[in-house]
Amino acid sequence: MDLQSDQNAVEQQFELIDQTLGERGFALHFPRELEKQFEEETGPARERWYVRMGLLSLGMSDLLIALDYFSIPDAFGLALVLRLGLMTALTAGAVWITMRHPPAFVREGMQVILATVMALVVYALVASSTNPLRENYHLGILFVMMMTVMVLRLRWRYAVLAVITTVTVQIMTLASLHEASAQSKGASAFLSLAFAGFSLMALYSLEKMERQGWLRSVRDRLCAKVFEEMSIIDPLTGLGNRRALEQWVNTRRKANANRPVSVVMVDVDYFKAYNDTFGHLAGDDCLRRVSGLLVSEARKTGDRVCRFGGEEFLVFLIDIDLQTAITVAERMRREIAAKRIPHKTPTGSNCVTASFGIATGRLGDDFDLNALIEEADSALYKAKQRGRNCVEPPLLGLAEPLCAAG
Repeated sequence: MDLQSDQNAVEQQFELIDQTLGERGFALHFPRELEKQFEEETGPARERWYVRMGLLSLGMSDLLIALDYFSIPDAFGLALVLRLGLMTALTAGAVWITMRHPPAFVREGMQVILATVMALVVYALVASSTNPLRENYHLGILFVMMMTVMVLRLRWRYAVLAVITTVTVQIMTLASLHEASAQSKGASAFLSLAFAGFSLMALYSLEKMERQGWLRSVRDRLCAKVFEEMSIIDPLTGLGNRRALEQWVNTRRKANANRPVSVVMVDVDYFKAYNDTFGHLAGDDCLRRVSGLLVSEARKTGDRVCRFGGEEFLVFLIDIDLQTAITVAERMRREIAAKRIPHKTPTGSNCVTASFGIATGRLGDDFDLNALIEEADSALYKAKQRGRNCVEPPLLGLAEPLCAAG
C-alpha cells in the first residue's frame, strides 16, 4: 500500500466533499464520483421502498374499481380492463424489475411511466363516460401526482418529468369536459398547477437535505477512518504499530490457515547512547533509515514490518519456517551493518547495528500472536546477552558479523 497515494486520495475526497457542500447552485446532482457512491449507498433502500409502495398503490388502484362502478357505471367495463388488467400488469412488472436492482435511471424512469399511465387511465375513463359525475373524476389525477411526488419521493429531476406529464394529462382531461364551465376548468387547472408547484418545492427541499446529510455522513466516516488509520500508523516511520499488526494477522488467519509463520524482533543496539551522542533528531533519522532497510529486505506481499516501540521493530513473515526466518534476519542484520550509519557505542563499535530474536508458529484458530511475540522477545534477550549484532537462534556456519563490537 502506498501511504502517500492514500493520503493524497483522502485529501482529494475531503476537498471534493467540502466543495460540494459549499455549492449554492440549484442542481441536485453530485460530481460523478460522489453521485456513484450516493447511488450505491442509497439505491437499495429506494428499491425496497418502491417495491412496498408499488404493491400498496396497486392495491389501492384496484380498490378504486368500486368508485368506478358508482361514478362512471357506463365505463365500468373499460375500468375493469384498465385497472385490473393494464395497471396491475404494469405495476407488477415494475416491481419485478425493481427487485432485480436495475440502474437508477431505469428504477426512477419506471415510476414516471407508471404515473403517466395512471393519469391516462383517468383520462380514458372520463372521455369514455357520459355520466354527470365524471366532471369531478379528473381529480383522481391529483392523487396520482401526490403518490408520485410526496409518497414515492422520486429523485427531483424525475419528479419534475412526472409532474409535467400528469399536469398535461390533467389539462387534456379538463378539455374533454365540454359540459363544464370555463371558470370551473380554469379553477381546476390552477389547482393542479399550484399543487404541482408546492409539491415539487417540498420534494426539492427534502432531497437537498437528504443529499447534504449524506455528504456530512460521508465526511464524518472519512474523518473516523483517518483517525483510525492514524491510531495504527507510527508517524515517525510510516510503519504500522502493534495494533495494525494484530488487525492484519486477524484478516490472514483463514486465508493462511495451517501455514508456518515467523516473528522477528529487531532492536537497534545501544540506541540510547546514539541519542545521547547525536541528539534525538539524528536518532529519529536513524530509526527511519533502519525501518527503510527492514522494509526493503521484506517481501512485497506476505511480510509486515511494524514499529514495536522505541528502537524496536517487529517483522511478521508468512510461509517462512525457522531456518528461512533466520536467513532473512541475518540478511537484514548484515544490510543494517553494511550501511555503516555512524555510531559510538560503549563497546567501541563505530556503526549502528541491530540484534534479532526469532520465534516460529503456525496460523490457525488457536494461533496466539502475543505468545509468539513473547517467545521472539526472549530470543532477542539471548541475542543481546551474546554481545548484540547477532541473530538468535544463530545461522549455522556464520562468519564474523560486519561492524562487530570491539
